[in-house]
Amino acid sequence: MEEKRPFGDYIRKKRLETGLTQKELAGRLFVTESSVSKWERNLSYPDVSLVTAICRELGISEHEFFTACDDHQAQAQARAAAMWRGVVTVSRRLCLAGCLLAVPVCLVVDLAVFHRLDWFWIVLVSVALPWGWWAAWRLGGKHVLPWCVGLTSVWVFPLLAVIHSYTGGDWLWTAAFPLAALGVVFLWVYFLCLTCLPTGPWLKAGVCALITAGVSLSFNWLCRRVVPGTSQPWLLDWITLAWLLVLALVLLTVGVVKEHQRHRIR
Repeated sequence: MEEKRPFGDYIRKKRLETGLTQKELAGRLFVTESSVSKWERNLSYPDVSLVTAICRELGISEHEFFTACDDHQAQAQARAAAMWRGVVTVSRRLCLAGCLLAVPVCLVVDLAVFHRLDWFWIVLVSVALPWGWWAAWRLGGKHVLPWCVGLTSVWVFPLLAVIHSYTGGDWLWTAAFPLAALGVVFLWVYFLCLTCLPTGPWLKAGVCALITAGVSLSFNWLCRRVVPGTSQPWLLDWITLAWLLVLALVLLTVGVVKEHQRHRIR
């Protein structure tokens, strides 16, 4: 493993310069603390999809990252990382271009077929969300994820209002907004669980499974209260709850074992 030593030393040096602990760096990269430890002990390399995030957190360029690795594996990872960035960039541009193209196309179709603008506004508000995510990615810096979650939490309500203006009915305030508000609450609960819990991915997945059990019961209960004609048997609710709890138990058990092994290695 001698050829990997400069890389591990470099990552450790830059991490200490930024004042981050292994746990803090791991949390920002959404990996386990043991993964960061293995990088610094020259036992493994980060996944190519993490290169950009690592450089951002450590305040280094990707060129500096790859020049710290002078072995063949690092060169192969550099090529793979470049390919990965190319795929991500092309995919993002195609998605944004598609959203941009949808606006004039739907405008023309709506006017040509219905001779007025009605469902076009639904399309306009819908495609604005990906552009909002893009703006958050460009301007949000290290806080891009909470910006995207916050943007999504706010955007859902005007989108429902625009849909209601097209369809009509009395479902907006009595059903759609309450269900959307509950969904936003659980969205933030998931986000805080994944970003703030100082545990490994298995334990986080187990906690998310427990949250999902609560989500299932809450949504079913609220649907019965606000949506007319909703009559799903309670038995199905308990069956769903049971398998989610079993899944959570399995994930939590594996997570505890993984955490125990990680602490024994340290």
